[in-house]
Amino acid sequence: MKIFISILLFLTNIFALDLEFSVGENGKSLDDNNTILIFGGIQGDEPGGFHAASLLLSDYNITKGKIIVAPNLAFDSIIKKSRGSNGDLNRKFANISKNDPDFKTIQRIKELILLPEVSMVINLHDGWGFYKPVYIDSMQNPKRWGNSSVIDTSEINASKYADLENIAKQTINSVNSSLADPKHEYHLKNTKTKEQGDTEMLKALTFFVIQNKKAAFANEASKNLPVNLRAYYHLLAIENYLKTAGLEFERNFELSPVGVEKAINKELEVKLFNDRILLFLKNPRKTINYVPFPVNKELNYSTSNELTAVIAEGNSFFIQYGNRFQSRIYPEYLEFSDAFNEVMIELDNNKTQVSFGTKVRVKESFLVPKISGVRVNVIGFDYSKDESDVLISKKNMQKPYSLDLAGKIYRVEFYELRWANFQQLLEQNTNSKLIKNAKSLDISTMKTAKMKDKFIGSFLVEFE
Repeated sequence: MKIFISILLFLTNIFALDLEFSVGENGKSLDDNNTILIFGGIQGDEPGGFHAASLLLSDYNITKGKIIVAPNLAFDSIIKKSRGSNGDLNRKFANISKNDPDFKTIQRIKELILLPEVSMVINLHDGWGFYKPVYIDSMQNPKRWGNSSVIDTSEINASKYADLENIAKQTINSVNSSLADPKHEYHLKNTKTKEQGDTEMLKALTFFVIQNKKAAFANEASKNLPVNLRAYYHLLAIENYLKTAGLEFERNFELSPVGVEKAINKELEVKLFNDRILLFLKNPRKTINYVPFPVNKELNYSTSNELTAVIAEGNSFFIQYGNRFQSRIYPEYLEFSDAFNEVMIELDNNKTQVSFGTKVRVKESFLVPKISGVRVNVIGFDYSKDESDVLISKKNMQKPYSLDLAGKIYRVEFYELRWANFQQLLEQNTNSKLIKNAKSLDISTMKTAKMKDKFIGSFLVEFE
């Protein structure tokens, strides 16, 4: 019976994430109804698509025209590494019950598609095998989807981009000119959805788009390829579609399989509670203990990309980047103080102003001067209850307490002493997301928090 209850509790937790997909804009509309709408992650087990879409927001700068990107449509499913937690999201556009858990999500997607400014929609997928017009073997044949440009019909009644087939063919030629391997060749897959009465594709997002007289293209990358290669092919296709629409852009990485891999795997930033805490996840430890959590403020956060989420689970929280687990946080509940949001420190013998929620690099040493009514706790430096006015170098630090496995990144925390009673600054809500479904705190936890010093904020030091 105990085993059954444990399994039930686990399933209840993991199936109650309640994450909404995010929407970002890049560029500025020219008021010509020429915005390109790009979707990723409509199925949670297709990381090539959702990583490519996410990079369009984090690593591209649209210099002419505008794109709207929703990189994580089935966010719950992405976190759970599931195709669809409530069934296939891409089969609910023709008809959906108001009682379906995905009803709100589908309505939000449709609202984006129907925006008057949107003229073209690109939906990113990963599919098994390699689509080939003729049968070669079990993984290369007309029934496969991988490495194909998919359209529902050759031409539509639209004011812009009506010739779907020629636009898709031109994109295929562009992608095929930059293949990592000739075996990855792209082909056109016209499902002829309405003509052939394809019952599955009639329910799909792209058919809904063309029914509303807008151009729609699905780009498929093969699940038989590594994630970075899938994202690379997606980005090759997207860039050609953008150029076709007259958009111009810059990106901050090389568009190559290696360049995309580096962009996907770069360090993550998670800022908690109005930027009071920064967790810089660079090959992070699997657990981070005693992270201050407020009893008197909302649990909000922001991230450096739209695929990262902070999720409550029992008495702890975990950070997930797409399909990838990053770290588990064990909180210490405290009252928070808004006494100040930056401090002056001595960094390598130079006075430096440091804001909370940031990271500074240390070549040799740093020192936090004494502040009346405040104590400093340098996590991993076991010296005293207040660790201000002490010169600290890397050799003084205990590696197991670092945020990263390399033992270079450490937290420097500031606390208002109980008797200090500082005047409070006007709090600004800087974080856009909320940690949902957090466990309600009991009276004992609240009482204990009120007996402790108040947390003000922290920054990170990274030793060279």
